[in-house]
Amino acid sequence: MAGATFSDSWHRVAEARVGLIPSVQVRKQRYRNLDWYVLQDTFTQKFFRVTPQAWGFLARLDPARTVDETWRAYVRDHADTAPGQEEVVQLLSQLNASNLLRFQHQPYSEGLYQRAEMRRRKELQGKLLAFLYVRFPLVNPDAWLNRMRPLIHVLVHPLMAVPWLVVVIAGAAAALSQGQAVLDGAQGILSLGNLPWLYLSLALLKLCHELAHAFVCKRFGGEVHTLGVMLLIFTPLPYMDASASWSFRSRWQRALVGAAGMITELFLAAIAALIWANTGDGLVHSLAFNVMVVGSVSSLLFNGNPLLRFDAYYILSDLVDIPNLYQKGAQQWLYFGDRYLMGTPGATSPARDRWEWWWMTGYGLLSYLYRLLIMSAIMLFVLDQWFVIGLLMVFVAFYTLVGMPLHKFYQYLTGPRLHQNRARAIAVTLLLATLLVGLIGVLPLPGSIRANGVLEAEQSAPLYSGAEGQLAELVVEHGVAVRRGDVIARLRNPDLEHDLTVTRHQLAELDLLARQALRGTLADLEPLRQRRAALLARQRELEGLRRELAVVAPTDGRWVAPGLHELRDTWIRRGEKLGEIIAEQGYRMTAVVTQEDARALFARPVEGVELRLAGQADRVIAAGAITLIPYQRQVLASPALGWLGGGELATRQEDERGQRTTESFFELRIALPAEALAGVLAVHGLTGRVRIPLPDRSLYARARESLLQLVQKRYKL
Repeated sequence: MAGATFSDSWHRVAEARVGLIPSVQVRKQRYRNLDWYVLQDTFTQKFFRVTPQAWGFLARLDPARTVDETWRAYVRDHADTAPGQEEVVQLLSQLNASNLLRFQHQPYSEGLYQRAEMRRRKELQGKLLAFLYVRFPLVNPDAWLNRMRPLIHVLVHPLMAVPWLVVVIAGAAAALSQGQAVLDGAQGILSLGNLPWLYLSLALLKLCHELAHAFVCKRFGGEVHTLGVMLLIFTPLPYMDASASWSFRSRWQRALVGAAGMITELFLAAIAALIWANTGDGLVHSLAFNVMVVGSVSSLLFNGNPLLRFDAYYILSDLVDIPNLYQKGAQQWLYFGDRYLMGTPGATSPARDRWEWWWMTGYGLLSYLYRLLIMSAIMLFVLDQWFVIGLLMVFVAFYTLVGMPLHKFYQYLTGPRLHQNRARAIAVTLLLATLLVGLIGVLPLPGSIRANGVLEAEQSAPLYSGAEGQLAELVVEHGVAVRRGDVIARLRNPDLEHDLTVTRHQLAELDLLARQALRGTLADLEPLRQRRAALLARQRELEGLRRELAVVAPTDGRWVAPGLHELRDTWIRRGEKLGEIIAEQGYRMTAVVTQEDARALFARPVEGVELRLAGQADRVIAAGAITLIPYQRQVLASPALGWLGGGELATRQEDERGQRTTESFFELRIALPAEALAGVLAVHGLTGRVRIPLPDRSLYARARESLLQLVQKRYKL
């Protein structure tokens, strides 16, 4: 019998005379085919969910009777379903902390006031700790929303899904049809000149976003009493409190309130895409582009990500029928530690069945890891923009992620919950702390440097265009063997042919003038001879350039020009590299090493290097002679080593070839003997990965070095 369970803390509440405060309203909801009761404080808009058994007990609470009398009467009438004493203690404690109880006697009232003050202090502390996300309520928009009901009923109607879908599809098609223009425009969206328009677009979209939440909430009978401004990383943006939707009985209505903001942003982004695609350069075109990007990318990446506690999180919680999924996910992992590590008797999982167990376990882990990732990214961003504020944020993050959990864990170890298993809990804690310190700070672990490389022939002859012209014909395709003197490609230059024809006509004219001078004034012959010599030199130069229009192999080998066919019928500048003639007699791997990794390579001889070629990762190729070039470089051996080619080094935007890097690097050249390449497909230009083993070091030593390098590189400290 549930009511027969007892609690050592019962004496603390048994003689209290309490009841729910008058402003509490109760609504019945169903979660996963089970009835629940939601308590709503209409004054503070706070919500509390309880089971039918707990509500049956709470409904009987009356300051005229003690808690013990009420509980015993409820056990007598509902012996099989009545909550136990421990459940009642926890329930009253949670309601008391939420200020949903009233007491008959003054001491309890004073305690209520003290708890309210404590709650306000905690809220203030939370705002100080979350100073990058602070809310300031301004006005109550509920009366205005009531006057807007006719418009709300028109906008929030099932038939409105049809025009919404048509506009979104049309906008997406317009943006996709000009994909390259979208990518080009996105590169300058964070430029200084565009930032005011970007913020204006963001603020207007967020205002519409919040109004959409309020409209849908009001459409289903909810109240919206708060309109204010939130500072998101010091950026003022509007917000509305539509939490009244939590009391809706239909989970689909609750989910629609959560999705209303994203639905509106996508609709406005689609309209902006249509405007942008049909306008020329100007203010309207720029604003439309900003609205299109912010309304789509921001809406999907942030509000549409359920791992962040934005709209998609609340939608997911409603659709899977697990309210407070984030908190319950954390409670599930705390239960694992409490039950299986500390061995606390009576520890119970917050999950009621296998469905909830999987959801809470998986979401609790993923959301925590993603939270760390996002927090790290935000801290780096703030440090780059405002270093002092970023440092403050680092200290706050350390306090919230390390300091506060350690303090709560100490209270847990010394609290009454562990009175039966405190010795085991302390022993397990010491053991885990020792293992953690040993694993991070003492245990040496193997490490390595991994670098991207490209396979190159030991002997290669780059082939450049000797004259400028249009690539008219590719006689030899990429990868075909050639012999010295073979024509590889032909260029066409009509201007060169015209200049050569004009020069020949000028020579013919000079010859005629020279014959006339022989019959007349002989003094005119010398200037004519000098001019004729200059024209002959010009003719020889032009004829030489015309011969250069035929690109000829300078040596035997294999023609390598993987991208030249894409330049057919385009203009080739003089001196532009067309490809290479590769003598297939030996290969080497040229790898790029960042400045951070180069220190470890210069400190000791490079030995034991292994490499794997792309598409042949199952074959480990042993390296031959290794040479670390002892000077910095900024031009990659191949575009495949830069970002544009899938590498890890950033390249300059103005470099069309994608080989000039934004930061200096070092080059590692590895000879590959013929026997090492036996059975391996070796092709000039093939990429690969190089693994360079390092001496064993602890995780702490590596993390400390990486952190110092990061600080030195980004902040010049």
